[in-house]
Amino acid sequence: MARSFSQSLLAAAVAVVVGGSAIAQGTPLQDAVMALRLNKPEEAKAKLREILASDPSNVDALNLYHSVSQDEWYMLMTSKGEIQQIAQSILDRAKVERKQRSRDEAAIEALVATATAKDSDYGTRQKAINSLISDHGEFAVPALVARLGNPDDSEGQILAISTLRQIRSAAVLPLIEALKSSNERVVQNAASALLLIGDERANAAMAHLASDDRATVSTVARRYLAQNKVEGGAVDLMLAQSKAYLKGDIPPGGFSEVVWKLVDDKLVAADVPAMLFPVELAKSCAADAVRIAPASLEARSALAQANLGEATLIENSIAQGDEAMKALEPVAADLKIAALATGVDSLRAALDAGVQEGMPAVAVGAIHALAQAESIGSVSQSSLLAALDSSDKRIKYAAAEALVRASGGVSVPQSDKVVGVLAEAVAEEAVRTVQVIAPASDVTNAVQASSSARGYAVDASADAVAGMRSLLINPNVDVVVINEILPDRMPEDVINNVKKDTRMANTRIVVIAKDVEAAKTRFGEGIGVVQAPLTGEALIAAVNTALEGAANPAGERAESYASKASQALLAMAAQKDGIGGALQSLGKQLNRGDNVAVPAARALGFAGGIAQLPELVPVLSGAGSVDLKKAAADAIGNVLSRLDNCPADAAAALMSLVASDADVGLRTAAAAALGKAKIDAQQKADLQKKLTKIATGAPKTEG
Repeated sequence: MARSFSQSLLAAAVAVVVGGSAIAQGTPLQDAVMALRLNKPEEAKAKLREILASDPSNVDALNLYHSVSQDEWYMLMTSKGEIQQIAQSILDRAKVERKQRSRDEAAIEALVATATAKDSDYGTRQKAINSLISDHGEFAVPALVARLGNPDDSEGQILAISTLRQIRSAAVLPLIEALKSSNERVVQNAASALLLIGDERANAAMAHLASDDRATVSTVARRYLAQNKVEGGAVDLMLAQSKAYLKGDIPPGGFSEVVWKLVDDKLVAADVPAMLFPVELAKSCAADAVRIAPASLEARSALAQANLGEATLIENSIAQGDEAMKALEPVAADLKIAALATGVDSLRAALDAGVQEGMPAVAVGAIHALAQAESIGSVSQSSLLAALDSSDKRIKYAAAEALVRASGGVSVPQSDKVVGVLAEAVAEEAVRTVQVIAPASDVTNAVQASSSARGYAVDASADAVAGMRSLLINPNVDVVVINEILPDRMPEDVINNVKKDTRMANTRIVVIAKDVEAAKTRFGEGIGVVQAPLTGEALIAAVNTALEGAANPAGERAESYASKASQALLAMAAQKDGIGGALQSLGKQLNRGDNVAVPAARALGFAGGIAQLPELVPVLSGAGSVDLKKAAADAIGNVLSRLDNCPADAAAALMSLVASDADVGLRTAAAAALGKAKIDAQQKADLQKKLTKIATGAPKTEG
């Protein structure tokens, strides 16, 4: 049966993206195609699942791609459901193995000269263009853009536009950057090339040029908008594009190893790590929006979000052992400074967007920035207060601590709620971080239920692309839970990404499946399976099972939460801001490490009463550090100073310590505590008798 033009175009597009030609049949993929031709879709699925189960390398995937014809690829790619998803997975891997584009400027210049020479015949020109496409891609664009602005070679301008049209999607991002040139002819011709290519990534830039004072430019831009039915203002389009990039929404074939900047009217490629590429595009779009509309809060906030998101990505990667990112540590600091410079209102909007758009990395980054940017006078109007209600523990814990820091612990707004959140945070001892990737309708209740449980922080993404982007930004995850059916990719794609990311070497994987035994067979050893439909109780049980015997940083994360919460409660208590709602939780933390226990003890001293003495007194003779015992002694003294009489056990413990041979600083702290206590004269006399010393053994002097 004859195919339509659009069908032929799809097959051709696949061929251009991957390159090469078909080779001999007889591969597993060919077996799957044959089953599909014989109307045996279940058999075809089984064959395709076998391919994914073998975890084919990128080279293997490229060989598989070459093993079937373009007609057969069309059949696979237009089959709905799992068959299409597996075919897409194989194609994605094959694309990675494409020949790396050469940046050889001399070779590019020679090919461009041939491709744009008016005296070259069609065959010669096309051969040069084909070489530019296959060997150089986007790196051919600067030389072609130079032709666009040559006023003495109108034929060369036309041929350069024609060449750019054939390079198509690879030319789009450098052409968008070229639209900022001071050369009107370059802008007009670059816009003309984008008009012919018709890629939606140019929508925002062309919307901006539609109101350009240069008639030659605005005419082309308006034609582009009409042809592609683009609606909306330039700034709104740029902000929408920035948000999409920040979430990792890159069109097929749109990833690159470079971002383009116009320097002195020349296109320059800047190398960026692959994981930073989407956020660099987000930052660029937001920066363009700020340039066009500097007074726009939305634009400044979008720029802050991109800077914060990139800083968090760099820092999380370094924390997970990515040595390649270590060199970018100073860049992360600069990105946070840039975000701070956008203003308090911008950071507040960034926090709101991070919470509402499901971008916890952006939200937490904004919270940390607001802890510095807010003042005592402004913090009561901060979006930090709304963040206290987040279901994401990372967000609400950070918000509570930031509110205390921003206010200096004095008259903390919504202090009862802040204390409640900090009391929860200080009690965390092993927070297990979970990323669920499944349609929202299937897991929303389970995610909410498990998130509210102590010791679990659960985030959710509705599809594979969003989930993989979340893992890319925040690899600090203990368990990834994946539905066996996803709307956009196969679970094997997510599993493959997790296994290949060295930052997630200790991350465990669980699959949600209706048929548990079939799923165990499909996914093999090392992958846990939990029964669908998912409940909060089942999710927690599956996570615990997956992590049995696993090395994971859950305790370290919890210690960080608890330490910051303990310090925040101390700051509030020191400023006489009531922390009554957290006293019970604080009293249970005195057996923790010093970074949690010491500030907890000091906070109890400022805000506690007689009810806290049974928790503080045993610390004096316990196994804790000298610093903790000193803090406990100081705290006991502060509590005793507020009581009308001194409980006998507290007095006895302090007296015993003072009369011992313990560290002199600890004995001094205990003595000071006794000095604050209201004990009777006989007790004081007995203590002095025990402490009587004769200063013997002093050095003799000769005279």
